[in-house]
Parts: sequence; C-alpha cells; structure tokens
Amino acid sequence: MVNVNKVLVYVDLTPISLKALEWAKDLAKKYDSELIVYHEMEDVYTMLKVSSSFGIPSAPDLKENAEKNIKDKLKPLVKDYEDKCRFIIEAKGKVVDRLPEVVNEEKPDLTVITTDYERDISKLNSQILVIK
Repeated sequence: MVNVNKVLVYVDLTPISLKALEWAKDLAKKYDSELIVYHEMEDVYTMLKVSSSFGIPSAPDLKENAEKNIKDKLKPLVKDYEDKCRFIIEAKGKVVDRLPEVVNEEKPDLTVITTDYERDISKLNSQILVIK
C-alpha cells in the first residue's frame, strides 16, 4: 500500500488551480493525509520590492491584508477538511522559484500542480500530479 502522509497543492485562485485543490483534497481525504495549500502572492512581493527600491513606503499592512484576503477565499474551499489542512501564504518571490523551495521544505509525499507549472516538474522533489 502507498503511504501518503502529506499532500501539497499550489493554488493561485484560477479555475484550474481550484480544480487542483479539489483533487488534492480528495486524495488527502482518501489517505487521511495532511493537506497543505500553498499560495505565493507574487503581486505583493513585486509591490514591496519595487517600493523599497524606489524608497517609497508601501502600505504597512499590505502583506497582512493580502494574506487575510487569500485565506478568506481559500478557507471555505477546505472547510470540510480544515482539521487536517494548513495554509502557506507568502510573498517571498516568484512561484517558479519558490515552489521547489517549499516542496523541499515541506517534503510532501504528493504535490499537485496545474499544467501552468508542468515545466518545473524536474525541480520538484516529490511525486507529482498535474491537473489540466
């Protein structure tokens, strides 16, 4: 029997990534696994980087408000699995760079991505399920 203790899914709130979330949630339920929902706030990262490089202050709560907004959108989608679900919502860079790092840090048994990130499969140290 296959052991799947941790399922990680990248969600950017596009329809296809929400489909990936459903797949990840169903698989996590099937194997009674922890579900990790990862979202990278690239736009917030870019705004913070640009504002600091120009010496212009950004809104002090920009990151916190954006994170709360994302979490408020994601929570209802996993409400039936919230006891074994964890969110990683951050503004640390571009998904293409951060996704392999998060996978290496979290060490999921299965990572669920969309075809948008299929080109990065070789960088992901995990079993992969690609949703299209």
